[in-house]
Order: sequence, then C-alpha cells, then structure tokens
Amino acid sequence: MRNKLLVAGTLALAMTCTTVFSSITPAVVKAASVSTVQTQTAENSDDYVYCYAGLTWAEYWKAEGVMAAGDTTSSDTADSHDEKDKGAFDAVTRATTNHGLHRGSYQCTAVIKTAEGEYSVSHWSSNGKTVYFTDGTSAGWNRGTLTLTDGTTQTMTEYDVLGLKYVPVKVKSSDYASFKEKYSVVENNGTLIGGYGEKNLQDYNVTASVDKDTNGLKTAEKQSDGSFTFTQRSNGSSSGIKDKTLKTADLNNMGATVKDASGSYGEFLRVDFTKDYGDLGANMQAVKWTYYGNDSTRSKALATYGTKFAADNWMHKSMGIQLGLTNSIRCQLPKGYDGTGYWSLTIYALGYDDSTYNFEATDANIVKPDTNAGDTTELNKLVSSVEDLKKSDYTEKSWNSFETELNEAKDILAKETPTQAEINEAVEHLTAAKNALDKYEYGTANLSYADFYYGELNDVKEDTTLDLTSDKAASYRESGMYDAVSSATTNKYKSFFSSTYSEDNANGQGGSIIGMKDVNIAVPTSLYENAKKAISENKECSNKLLEIIGSMKLSDNAPSEYKILNGDGTLTAMKSEVTEDTSDTLTIKTQSSYGQYEVDPVTSENSPLSNLSAKDSLLGIIVEDEDGKKYGMEHLENIWIGGKFSFAVTDGFKEKHGNTIDYNRHEALQGKTIKKVTYLVKNGADIVINTNLKCKTLAGSDSIKATANDNFKDGATVSVDTAAVPSGSNYTLSSVSMGKTVLTEGTDYTYANNTLTIKATDNTGVGSYSMVFTDDTYSDIVASFTLESGYKTGDISINKNNQVTLPAGVNFKKYVNNITSIKINGVEKTGKGGIKATDLFDADGNINFNAAIKGKDGSSTPVFADKSASYTIELTSTGYPSVSGTVQLNTSILEASIKKAEELDSSKYTAETWKALQTALTEAKEAKSANTQAIVDAANTKLTEALSGLKEKAVTPSKPATPSNPDTTTTKKPATKPALKKSNVKLSKPVLKVGKTTKNKAKVTWKKVKKATGYEIQYTTKGFGNKKDTKTIKVSKAKITSAQLKKLKKKTRYKVRIRAVYTKSGYQTATSKWSAIKTVKTKY
Repeated sequence: MRNKLLVAGTLALAMTCTTVFSSITPAVVKAASVSTVQTQTAENSDDYVYCYAGLTWAEYWKAEGVMAAGDTTSSDTADSHDEKDKGAFDAVTRATTNHGLHRGSYQCTAVIKTAEGEYSVSHWSSNGKTVYFTDGTSAGWNRGTLTLTDGTTQTMTEYDVLGLKYVPVKVKSSDYASFKEKYSVVENNGTLIGGYGEKNLQDYNVTASVDKDTNGLKTAEKQSDGSFTFTQRSNGSSSGIKDKTLKTADLNNMGATVKDASGSYGEFLRVDFTKDYGDLGANMQAVKWTYYGNDSTRSKALATYGTKFAADNWMHKSMGIQLGLTNSIRCQLPKGYDGTGYWSLTIYALGYDDSTYNFEATDANIVKPDTNAGDTTELNKLVSSVEDLKKSDYTEKSWNSFETELNEAKDILAKETPTQAEINEAVEHLTAAKNALDKYEYGTANLSYADFYYGELNDVKEDTTLDLTSDKAASYRESGMYDAVSSATTNKYKSFFSSTYSEDNANGQGGSIIGMKDVNIAVPTSLYENAKKAISENKECSNKLLEIIGSMKLSDNAPSEYKILNGDGTLTAMKSEVTEDTSDTLTIKTQSSYGQYEVDPVTSENSPLSNLSAKDSLLGIIVEDEDGKKYGMEHLENIWIGGKFSFAVTDGFKEKHGNTIDYNRHEALQGKTIKKVTYLVKNGADIVINTNLKCKTLAGSDSIKATANDNFKDGATVSVDTAAVPSGSNYTLSSVSMGKTVLTEGTDYTYANNTLTIKATDNTGVGSYSMVFTDDTYSDIVASFTLESGYKTGDISINKNNQVTLPAGVNFKKYVNNITSIKINGVEKTGKGGIKATDLFDADGNINFNAAIKGKDGSSTPVFADKSASYTIELTSTGYPSVSGTVQLNTSILEASIKKAEELDSSKYTAETWKALQTALTEAKEAKSANTQAIVDAANTKLTEALSGLKEKAVTPSKPATPSNPDTTTTKKPATKPALKKSNVKLSKPVLKVGKTTKNKAKVTWKKVKKATGYEIQYTTKGFGNKKDTKTIKVSKAKITSAQLKKLKKKTRYKVRIRAVYTKSGYQTATSKWSAIKTVKTKY
C-alpha cells in the first residue's frame, strides 16, 4: 500500500517490548520502558489493571476472526511495487528512505535498523530532521543517515513496522507484574505521543485513561507457559484518553472513493477517503475488510481480512486516507470469486468509535496482473521542469513535502520496469506538491513577550491554516507570566534596551516594556493573503494574527534570522544561526538584590558573550532545565547588561529599586538545574552556553540567627543559632564580611562550635557584619549582626566649629563609612539621589558647606543652598549613638578682620609687613566662600596675625637749628637702621611627596627650587589655622631636599605643606606659595 516507500519518519513508539517482538534483540535495541507510569486498579471492582500495551500484528489479529489470524509467515515474493508484503502478519519491512517513514510513528511500533544497532522510534521533530527514540535519546536525520548526539553517523539499512503501540488491554492484577516484564505499557496518566504535523495530519500528545468501557479493549490472558494471549476487541463507550469523549467518524461523508484499478502500491483493491480525514488518519490503527461476494444484503460474509499499516493502510498529508488489500497470505479471495461484489471495511482508531463503510467493487476497481513497463515520458518531463527550483525561495514545510515527492518520482524513474499505475501516481503527487509550494513574505513587527516567547519555549510547528478563534499564547499573557515589565524608574524602561519597545504610564511615573521591537518575521504568502483578506472584511480575531499582519513592515529581502508566523497567531522559534560558547562560564548565587537567583557570566577576552552588547542586541534569554523545560527572561526585570540575569520563584520579592519581581513564569525552576542558557542575539548568531547551575531550594531567610555577645573589641564573640535550618541540610560557614569587606578566616575571625570570634584588625571594627552559610541543596542563608561601639549619647557631638567630634581613638573614616542616614532640617539626604557621607565631611570631620548632590545628567544641587543660614543635622552611624546639632558657616569675624585690613593706609607701614598683610587679606577673601569652618577660622587667624605684625615706617627727624648761644651743646641721636631692599626674586611652589612612614616618624621629600636658599615645612593634626598645633621645620640649606618629621603620634593623620625661602643680607625675605597639602598617616 501507499508508502511501502517508508521515508525517514517517525514511529512514535512510546513503548517497546523486546520479548514480544522477536525480531528485536534486547542487546541492540536502544529502547526503554516508559519512565512515568501510573496504574489504575482499585477503582475497578473486577481486580484488573487497565493500560495500553504494544502488540505485534499477529497478536492483535489472532482473535479477530480474520484470514491467517496469528500467522507470522513471511514471503519473499515481491508485489507489483517491488515490496515483500505478501506474507501474513509478519513485520512490515522497508529499505527505502524517501517517503513517509514518519507516518509510522502515529500508531505503530517501529524500528530503524543500522549496521551498528536498532533504534525504536517514538516521534519526530516538526521539520522531520530529528527523530526521538523511546529511550529518551534522539538523532539527526537526513535521508537515511542518523547523526547521534556524540556526532557519529549511522546509515539506515532497514525500517520495520512491528505492530500497534497503543492497544487498550486489561490484565489481572495478579498477572500484571509478569505482563509488564514481557510487554511495554503506558499506564493511566502516562503519555501517548506520536506523529508529525504536516497539513491535514497532526501529531498528538495525550494522557492515557483506560477503563472497562474503553472501545477496542482486549483482555490479556496468561497461559500455563507464562505467555499471554489476547481476546477479541470489545466495543465500548469511552475513549481511553483522559478528559476526551469517544469520537465518531462518518465515512459516508468523508469523500469516499473506490479507486479505479491501478495497483500503484501493490494493492488489488483500494478505497480512499479525501475529506476531513486528518484526525482520523492520525489516530488510525487498523482496518478490517469483509467480503460478501454477490450478497448485497451483507448477511453472510465469505471472508474477513486483517491489514497492516504501510503494507495495506496509509494516509497522506493532502490526498487522504488510502486503504488497500494486497494479494497475500493474509488476503486470499474465496475460490471462484475475483473481488467484485459487496464489501465492508471498518476502521479502528485511537479514541474513536468503530467506523464502517459499505461499497461495491466492480471489475474496473480490481487490479489485474500487469507486467508491461509504463510510459515515463510525462514523469521525466515533470521532474526536469522542477529540478532548478531553489529551496531558499519556499517555505521549509512546503519544500520538504515537495522534495519528498520529487525523490519518490526519481525512484520510480530509476526502476527497470515501473508500472503505469506507479508512474501515474508519481505524476499526480509531484504535481500536487509543486502546486502547493509556498513562498514567504518577509518583514518586521513588534512582538509582545507572550507572543515572542511562546514559540521559543514550545515546539511550535509551521502551519498556514487560518484560525482566528483560538489563542494558544493566552496563558502567557496572564499577570506574572510573559506580560509587560512595569518599572518605577522613570527613564530606564524607555532606553535601557534598544531591542525593546515600551509605553509610558498614564501618571508619568515610569513605564512598561511591552516586548521586542522590529522582530524579523516570515509569513507564508498564502497565509499573508488570507489574513489581509480577513482584515479587509473586518473579521474578529481572538489571537494576535491580524494585529501582527496589520502592523508588519514588509521587506524585499530575506533576513538572516526570522520567526515564522502561523495561521493561529503563534510564531515558531527564531530560525537563526547558533554559536556554542565554550570560552565563557556562568555562575549562580542566591544572595542578590535583584532576584532570588542571579546568574553572572565569567567571560574571557574576545569571547562571543564578552563581545555581546546586551543593551543594543539582546532580544532575550532562554534557560533550559534538566527536564528540557524552557523559561524566558524579560528585559530590565530579569535581563541586565553584561549577560547578567536574575529571577524570582516565589511571590513578593522586591529588587533594590522597590519593584516586585514577577515569579510565575520561573516558579518551577526552584530546585532544578539549569543545563543550558541561550542568548538570543538580534540579527546575529545566538549564543549557547552549556552549564550546570543548581537553583537551590529556597530556605527561610531567618533560618540562621547571629547574636553579638559583646561590643566591638579584640575577641568579641557572636553566638550562632542554626536550629531552624531545613531538615537534612548541612550548612557550613562560607564567608564573613564587614560591610563590603570580605574578612579572612584566621586573621580577622575564627569560627568554632557555632561561635564566631572577631579580632581587632584593620578590616574589622564597629559596624554591621554578615555571615554567609551554604548548603548543597538549599539556598545560602545570611545571618547579620552588629558590633556596637559601647559609646553613649553625648559621646559624639557636632561642635560650634561645625565639626563632628569623636571620642579619643575613634577613627573618623570608619565612623563616616558607617553612616546610614543624614537628615538636614529633617529631610533624608542619603540613599538614591542623595549625598555620600564622605562628601559631606572632610577627613577631620569638618562639615563641607560646599557639598552638592551630583545628578546623572551632570547637574549639581547644593546641600546647603544658603551658607549663611543655620541647619540642623542628624547623623545615624551603625554601631554608634546618633548625633544631632546645628551648623552654620560663620564668616562674621573674618569679615570684620577683612574690613579692618581694608581701612588701613599702606603708606604708614613697612613694605614687608604690608605685603604679608595683603597676602593674608587675599586668602581671607577667598576663605569667605570656603567649604569648612576650619578654613574660615584659619584664614582669620592668619589675617589677624598679619594685622598684629604690621610695623610702622621709621620717622626721620628734621635737622636741628643752630643754637643762638654758641656755648650751648646739641646732643647727637643714633642713626636709624637703613630699610631692607626689595629682593625681586620669584620662587616657584615646591612639589611635596610623602616617603616612608613609621608609628612616630615620617619622611618627606621635594625637588630643589631654583634660587631658593632654604625651605620652611609645617605640619599639624588639626589645621594650619591652629597656630598652637602647627609645628614648623626650617631648612637653611638649598641643597637639602628631604626632612624627617619626628615625635609623631602613632596611628594619627597629619597635614603637611612646604614653601621655598630666599634670604640675602640687606634684602627682604621672599617666599613661594605653600605647596599642595599632603596627608601623612602614622602606623599603629
């Protein structure tokens, strides 16, 4: 019968029984029992187990009253189609790879044989290029060549159809264990799978539900030798499929045709059904023929015949169900009859009631022996006319069908003496396939996440059938699945990813990312035209088909990648090149502020992932777990730059910006292992990274508690309570951190017997700590605690000089790094869009009145808008008492000093002291806008000193008059000291460097300044305005370029500066400007 030329196809053998099918050797067959089976026993009072079992043709027909029932005799005689189908109920064997192999996977047990072994087929991929076996493995397929997962290839030598794979049976409970040892079964709630979608024929995946009323039920009876026989099938009212009622087929209204005699596939009588046959054809298991001869009443049967798929029964994607009888051991006409007369045929199908068709065969329907070779002229001409057609011009599915028919036509032409019937059939089929070739319309469209990911996460096959009523992706549109990403961030949703499209929220407070922008799609021309017609007719549509077609921007060129749009509005997975990235790896953690799980890439230089611009080119990310289930990631909510992504699996998780992360689409990932991550690259090869990331089961965040027993000190202890961890877990301490600093075990802390001991080191101190505990099965647990300082309220204050004063020994840097809250006049200034504590204070704790909040757009907002005003500041620093105080930049005293200096008359004072005053005055005026009170006060001190240092010019007395009395003597006064000359020497400012520092010494160096005769160095712990605290070192030789600062306090910060000096007898002393201030920190 049709497709005795069994092509690379798929025998959906969801189970294989090596004991029953004697032709399969257990040592070679790569088959396995169905892994998930569940039995139905207790609900049936007759104490039977109900299930599906795989039976050979002989076992199935033995009790059905047909000719040669139970006979497994084979025949070496070939029929008119050169196939050895003249035996009884033996296995159907094929050696060709051209046509229809996959159709055996609908309802039959089938095996692909190679020189290396045998493979039991389960089903095929939508494009027919991958065959899935019953042991869970798969292989690539290309015209008879299997490519296994390890890359090796094997060539098919034979293809056998052994029998039916889903026969409903009942077995005594006491015999069931023995039955399962001999037969492969699918138990109730197990999966029935098979087929390959092509035009009218569609694959299926349903759930078993056999009971005592299932139509076609056979009883398995155990014999004394341990074997089983099967009773005649019984009529029933249930379908044997969960949640499905028993279907019916009206064969009289399905385009039935008793074919004119041709024998194109070896048959002598044939009946076709060509209307609405698709579902019946996909579920068709067997056909029984009954011959009544001349008895029009069909009251007395002369013979009854059973059939085999491929040898007698067939179905075609577009030409119908094709049923035939072959002159064979299983079908011999009664003596004296030629096959003309009255017949009945009955179709048995999975989930269907039995369907019978009565007809009369005439002499014109009976094939006579024909040994003459047919005329191949028309077929040769047709084949030649299509040889130059290009695969790239047509849809994949229509081209695959065309190519199959073309190869079969070439096989017919290659035969030495093909019959005319074979030739005519080949012409008919190839012509139909050529006429059915369909091209694509290419373009781009915006796709929602639901529509984009539905095809990526499911095996969506290409289908041009227009369907405006169903929406298969509806569940993906539900809240928390693949709906829009809402963001409270005003701008990120708009521009963070150029591959997405979005919309504003009505209130302007953020927006939503709807999906992917300008996705390449391909639409079969026939579908495009039908959809455009539906749009013009204003037809309603429940899915997104017409919306996508209506918005599609057409292109004349085929893109490098595209999704295919189907007639039901679904889209296939992206047809794209794929690059396996072996240079990069992925890591996963459960401690993240962005999700309950975060996956981070570890990239190498110039690797595929390191070269990916997620912001510009990343369409999406798909993760696949160990069960093969796939999950999609959405931009901004899951996907970030650099290939990073995060996700939540339970309700209520909020990321650091306050957005609640949708969890529904990823809920099933908890406890699973991610085996593969695919980065979908826009207009580029997708990047695949094979990995092994365990999504550990989430444990309660407070399952481990840490309690500090002491204030911070060397040897402070912390008690750890692990009583609430999940049963069976084995948590161990993996790290301890103070803030962002990871501490070193042994150096900074020790841990034993649930007690953490903190040591006093440069890395530890007062503040917040976190302990991370890890387990192989459960998520990491963080236990946090705080080591307090022990100081009380009032120990820390803000003084009248606008400076934070700390107790002796408290390091200001550590204090300021612990600040978590700064309130100015009651308004919080830290956090997002606020100021850092280190920007509000200088290293000595002085308030920086020039502090400003920097915006991402480069803007600067002063914290103290009016520096003359007073402000209330409240500080909260972890581990220290809170402190508040009023601060105001006081420049009134400085301004009074400036005014006093400006009112003086330069002519009254010496040039040297006046110059010093002017220098101090200039600095004082600059200090009016200084950022700290300390600078203001220092400037005022210097100006006050300059005012005090002013010297008035000496007054030269006038010449005394000659005395009138010559005898009078005038006393001569001593001569006035001559004024110093102006030196007119300009000295450049020295460059100061800090050298080696110990606990009480520090070395400073500088480069020699031209014309300098010496140097003056100052250092202080408070500020150079504090004269008492400032020390001065004078270097009197120009060649000296280093000095040692001695008697310093340990672990103390000093400010140091230097200036060059020029001195010469009779001339004023000249100095350079002070150098930039350097900081020296002595050691502990």
